[in-house]
Formats: sequence, C-alpha cells, structure tokens
Amino acid sequence: MDKNHTNNPTTLLEARQEVFLGPLPPPEMLRQYAEINAEYPERIFRMVESHVAADVITKNRESAAIMRGQLFTFGLGCIGFGVSALLAVKGLEAGAIAAAIGGISPIIISALTNLKKK
Repeated sequence: MDKNHTNNPTTLLEARQEVFLGPLPPPEMLRQYAEINAEYPERIFRMVESHVAADVITKNRESAAIMRGQLFTFGLGCIGFGVSALLAVKGLEAGAIAAAIGGISPIIISALTNLKKK
C-alpha cells in the first residue's frame, strides 16, 4: 500500500443552496416551513404584505419629495428671471445678468443631479 493512503474512511460532504426570486418562497419551501410550525406560512405572508406596503409608502414619499424639489427649482428659476427682467427694464444690466445666472443655475444643477442618479 502507498504511504500516502491510510485506512481511514473518506467522508464526503455535499452543500446545497436554494435561491428564489420574489417576495415569497416557492410552495415546496412553504410546505417545509409548515412542517416545522403550522403558523410559519401565514407569518411569512403577513411579513411580505407589510414589506410591500412599506415599499409603496417609501416610493410615494420619494416621488412627492422629487416633485416638491422640481417645483421649488422651477420657482427659483422664475423668480430669478423675473428679477432679471425687472433689473433690465431699470437699466441695471449687470444686475440683470447676475439675476439671470442665479435663476438658471438651480435648473442646471437640478438637471445635472438627476442625470447622475440615472
């Protein structure tokens, strides 16, 4: 017999991983949870429902915050252009240019920020 081999038996190990997509595990896995405790599938359903509801609330809040930001930016731009026109009418060209730049800069910054997020 070769020196490198011993008379010890070899142990084989097998690792297995199950992966699923979506909020709910597959039916077979739910049945296995039910074998452990009959309440587990119902608890999983309630957990998924509350998670989905929280996601909807979060997305609605995010959409509302984005809309408020866009309206605020639009308002700043309008005020800047209004002040620019007023200053131009009064003959204050440098102030009119500064107000125009101040009015358009929030719009440009907002647009660039939204491009980076996408």
